Amino acid sequence: MRKNQQLVIVLPESSEELPIRIVRGSRSMELRLCLCPPDGEERHVNETCPERKYVFIWRQNDYLKAAVDEIQWIEAAGSYSRIHLTGGRFLVISFNLASVRRKLPESDFIRIHRSRIVNLRHVETLVGNSLKIGNELLAIGREYKDVLFERVIFLGVAGNGFPTRRVLYRLAVDHAG
Repeated sequence: MRKNQQLVIVLPESSEELPIRIVRGSRSMELRLCLCPPDGEERHVNETCPERKYVFIWRQNDYLKAAVDEIQWIEAAGSYSRIHLTGGRFLVISFNLASVRRKLPESDFIRIHRSRIVNLRHVETLVGNSLKIGNELLAIGREYKDVLFERVIFLGVAGNGFPTRRVLYRLAVDHAG
């Protein structure tokens, strides 16, 4: 491109939370973009911005710094939330699940049950109406199943595009050895 030329891409508002991938030529290079409003408008920090890689979680007397990738799943415990981290660690905080969900990047976290949010990066297998993270089998609520299935790619799926119980069972058995 010549100097002062730019490529302008207009996306619909419904794609606001989708990650953007740019491929130039034969080399594939993934760029993470922070979408910001034009100058003069109120600026909101986008959750997919690369500078938001860590969270600080309140303990009894201080905040524990944890990488967002360390969070495996979060479960509701009344008006509290239990945050499960890698290495078998967990913390209980005095915020409800909905409040915690609003703070996490939508590109990585998804609600799978009325009392559970998972980090998709830690999901190992889907088995029936559950998914497995580490040694834990977490139930997928009926009302959240379609949203989850829209966020993942299934290969070797028959029928309507969603895996059947038999296909999921076969995948789990093959994966187990």
